[in-house]
Amino acid sequence: MQLSIHYYVLLLSEQMSRLYEGFRDKLIDIQNTHFPFETTIDVGNPASKDIQLKKFYHQTDQHFAHYYKQDPLALVVVGEERSQAIFKTLTKHRDEYIGVVEGDYTTTSLHDLGKIIWPVVKEAIAGVNKNAMRDLEIAVERHKVVFGIDLVGILWTESSFTYNVEEDYHLKGSTRKTDQGLLISK
Repeated sequence: MQLSIHYYVLLLSEQMSRLYEGFRDKLIDIQNTHFPFETTIDVGNPASKDIQLKKFYHQTDQHFAHYYKQDPLALVVVGEERSQAIFKTLTKHRDEYIGVVEGDYTTTSLHDLGKIIWPVVKEAIAGVNKNAMRDLEIAVERHKVVFGIDLVGILWTESSFTYNVEEDYHLKGSTRKTDQGLLISK
């Protein structure tokens, strides 16, 4: 899983689970054979209701796995406290959580839901960025850093390196076939 401004939102309720793909504060409703995922729960018997909810949320997690396997992104889970608690005990995707938003948002517009969720995602990203900057400072102190596109181009095939690049940095180029050196297009 890579933490970025691109993420999933799983909205839970006792009647339906919805999946959204998020990019910053914009959400896209995923609608196909897996989502939205609906159930009818017998509210007459509380013990039966819990069993049905566990089954429903387990199936929701299986449906989510289909997407996560294709595109492993971070996950924000939205729902009332009880739904969240049950889901968290069943999910195989607990490690993908970057945040939760408690409450019933089933009737909230995508626009408004995106505005509610984005600060949670930003906070998670800020924590990762803070750790990355700390790691960079340590690497600088140990003289384990190279700067500049030419030096990075020479070392790009080394898998043991971490690359820190400013957001939205783009460079058109390619590599030489003979020595894998960097060729920058102008």
